Amino acid sequence: MRGATECGRRLKRLFTALRSKLGKVHHPPIGDPITQLVLGVFSRDAPEAKAREALQKLRAMVVDYNELRVVAPIELADALGASPEVRRRCEDLSRALNRVFAVEHVVSLDRLRTMPRKDVLAYLKQIDGLEAYSRARIRLQGLQSHAIPLNEAAWAYAREARIVNARCGLEEAQSFLERQIAEEDAFEFVALIHKQGWAEMGAKVRRGETERIRSIPPDRTSRNMLQLVVPSANDGLAANQRLEPALEEDSTADTRPGRAAPAPKRKPAQRRATAKAPRRPTPRQATPTAKKRPARAKAKTTAKARPTGAAKAKQRASATTRKRKGTEARRREARKSPAKAKSA
Repeated sequence: MRGATECGRRLKRLFTALRSKLGKVHHPPIGDPITQLVLGVFSRDAPEAKAREALQKLRAMVVDYNELRVVAPIELADALGASPEVRRRCEDLSRALNRVFAVEHVVSLDRLRTMPRKDVLAYLKQIDGLEAYSRARIRLQGLQSHAIPLNEAAWAYAREARIVNARCGLEEAQSFLERQIAEEDAFEFVALIHKQGWAEMGAKVRRGETERIRSIPPDRTSRNMLQLVVPSANDGLAANQRLEPALEEDSTADTRPGRAAPAPKRKPAQRRATAKAPRRPTPRQATPTAKKRPARAKAKTTAKARPTGAAKAKQRASATTRKRKGTEARRREARKSPAKAKSA
């Protein structure tokens, strides 16, 4: 996050100021993970008291959470107050409970208590209808693990106090606060910032002037709906095509009494299409034409280079040396010849 160092310093000063201003506050209550899931969905943009009031109304309608799972979201919204925001919360709640049941075959998240932190984060992200605040609340108040949940009021107050970057998202802001706040101070910090956030930013949240916390809505595009409708339409078209020949035969038959139905006409036998074998090529066609060999390239003859003046002088010197050596050899032979004659 940009400006993390300065935000960390402001966070420490704010935490100390809230402790001295608000004094000792009650820690957020710990409960069942599914209960915290329900409270998280209804308290992301409403105070804790209203969320618990909605939970009590839902519990009065059903026996347990498994029965609450199968109740239609519109019926839940009618029981809590038919408004667009309430309907959205009820729909998110129904999607989340059904997703948990599809994975666990029971409406319970107790198995997450023995899972590593990384696996818990990945598991909660796969639950439809939950946003970053509800997931963090389940971890802190349902599983007693380290997390800093921020609802709309607390998130707006954190931006106003500049303890998080104003451009960062909710999940990034919560991750930053988790690294800055110690695990033993998490419950106290959450209680302080939620209380101060609703005191200063509650009016803006009710007027809708703050950034909303929304879950990822389900895909209800016409493309997905057509994928369900088109196969059935194609099946009906194929069935109609199969019935058309039978209907034509029934219409041509004579249905007057006392006359037997005519025998069905046989279709003329179709001749088998035999493919003719290709003709064998004649010897003239088979023999390929002789190809002329390419003429060899004539070797290029280059004229000998004429000797230069230095080369001529060297040739003359070598000829003179050969003559001198030949003369000396003849003289030696001449000297030896008289000595041989006398000895003879």
